Amino acid sequence: MAEAAIPVKRTRTWLIVLGGLVLLIVIAGMAAMLLIHNKQLASFESYGYAGGPSSEQEQVAEPAPPPLSNAGKHVFSALEMFTANLAERDRDRFVQVGVVLELGDAKTAAAFNAVIPPVRSEILMLLTSKTVDELGTLQGKQRLAVQIVDIARKYIAPEYQSGIYAAHFSGFVIQ
Repeated sequence: MAEAAIPVKRTRTWLIVLGGLVLLIVIAGMAAMLLIHNKQLASFESYGYAGGPSSEQEQVAEPAPPPLSNAGKHVFSALEMFTANLAERDRDRFVQVGVVLELGDAKTAAAFNAVIPPVRSEILMLLTSKTVDELGTLQGKQRLAVQIVDIARKYIAPEYQSGIYAAHFSGFVIQ
């Protein structure tokens, strides 16, 4: 009887050790992702990204940014990944872009969801008109984000246009 209890105890010990090891790996992975994210954010800010077009670029009339107290109430609407051929003459190039729109509230999100197909279509047309040189710079990406917001505002009902705050990129690959 004493011999039969030993393997059960060893199995339980191994399961506890294995569970602790898995937990340690998960915690280490989360810590690494947090550090990488903070490093990327600091790197992004060092380029001087101010959230809008630079003084050299055409200025687009945008509503004042929402107060920080309302930032937690914003709704984010992710569009499906865009894949488009670029307007390159010498070789075939394409871009893959993930776009998330920052909207003011659920009503604006519902109004936006009703016009997603024409918005997606026009964004695809816009992407196919771009070149690697245009999209390869920070200013080019900022300009594209402003153009995407303008497209979304063009199709949504006028009472919701000011509720579209920004376009954020969740992925951006040029090949």
